[in-house]
Amino acid sequence: MNLTPESIRAIDAIADPVGVLSLYGDGPAAAGRRSPADRALALRRRLQRVEAGLREAGAAAVADRYRRWLPRIESQLFRLAHASSPGAAVFLPLSSGRPLRVDLPMPVGEHARLESTGHVMPLVAAHDEGRPAGVVVARRASVQVLEWRQGQIDEELELPIPTRARGSDRHRWGGRGYRIDAVAEGLRRVSEDRGWRRLLIAGDPRLRSAVACGRPLRHDVEVRTLAGELDGMSGAELADRVAADLDAAQRQYEWRLVERVLDAALYDQSAVLGTDAVVAALELGLVEHLVIDPSRVASDAPPPRTAAAERMVELALASGAEITPLEGTGARLADVGGVAALLR
Repeated sequence: MNLTPESIRAIDAIADPVGVLSLYGDGPAAAGRRSPADRALALRRRLQRVEAGLREAGAAAVADRYRRWLPRIESQLFRLAHASSPGAAVFLPLSSGRPLRVDLPMPVGEHARLESTGHVMPLVAAHDEGRPAGVVVARRASVQVLEWRQGQIDEELELPIPTRARGSDRHRWGGRGYRIDAVAEGLRRVSEDRGWRRLLIAGDPRLRSAVACGRPLRHDVEVRTLAGELDGMSGAELADRVAADLDAAQRQYEWRLVERVLDAALYDQSAVLGTDAVVAALELGLVEHLVIDPSRVASDAPPPRTAAAERMVELALASGAEITPLEGTGARLADVGGVAALLR
């Protein structure tokens, strides 16, 4: 399953009057190379917590129905624990009992939820983490520009450099076969065109400063320098090599995004803070970008009702708003309930 807003909305549209069980797990590479038996045991414990939560919430009838489906859930759990893809999920409506299993291109963690519709927060987080990013390999006479997307090197791109800045000795600068300011401008253009939030540069650290210090871009881009040699790597090897740097760039992007949202709320009221204000803006279709730390959003909705964080994500998906679930970078939103939004 390719992670897109449309495919995530399709999962969110899976509804059931009793509830939809959503079960997520990771493949061997993302799960710390644990055995399928260990992964199955961890998922089974999460399933047990779902039933315990239902009974604690007074939903004994739903818990009983859930228990009757456990043998069928067990067979899906086995398949999920043996998945070879980076991530996988199973969605089981308790009324019909017709499961939907999907392989995913990104890790999603281990989750088990019973809600009125398919639980999509892990998909939204994986989609955000897997957004396209630029990987630049600068050599002495050329610059290669690649696009990383959802865990893979997706394609090689043509760098838009003005013709007058190419080829001639008089345009060489710093011992390179290209003019650094022209390449930097080309990278800024392609970053805008492709919607990159992250740009990794290997081979010429001066390019990072040239990109970062150029004209303002329409959106924030976190530019980082890659150490080491990348020549001769396959696409899979390169994707593995840049994974940690892309993750660090994503955390930095999230930190800057939180700062931007807080400043916007303080200085010109172009952002709102807190669950009540964000839900009201979402219901009116006013949100451009939802910024949410699911671990900090309180919810008084007992299972199988939809939790508050999930409900806000559903509203954002329905309105076409951008969504960034924060991963360890939401401390500054703690005082406002873990959620904020930039307005259109």
